[in-house]
Amino acid sequence: MLVLSRRVNESIQIGTDIEIMVIDVRGDVVRIGITAPQSTQIWRKELWDVIVKENKTAAEGVRFPDYKAATRLPLSTFSKLSKIPTVHISNRIDDKE
Repeated sequence: MLVLSRRVNESIQIGTDIEIMVIDVRGDVVRIGITAPQSTQIWRKELWDVIVKENKTAAEGVRFPDYKAATRLPLSTFSKLSKIPTVHISNRIDDKE
């Protein structure tokens, strides 16, 4: 594990497209800001652990020769967690009468 010390408004760079900046420190709570491509999924570690556990549990129940049972897998926690909604803007103009 790499351990770095940063002060408020200082950041670290991960690769070419991810930046993590220290926004604020209040007692034992550190607020960070993350700049990354929109396609990058960012999860709190405790949620990620639940996702991994639920997906492993669901995968253990799959019997591959039985195709119909495989299609009825329970929803994983990953699919239940809300994500930031994506807004699609259309160039279509509705005809008004």
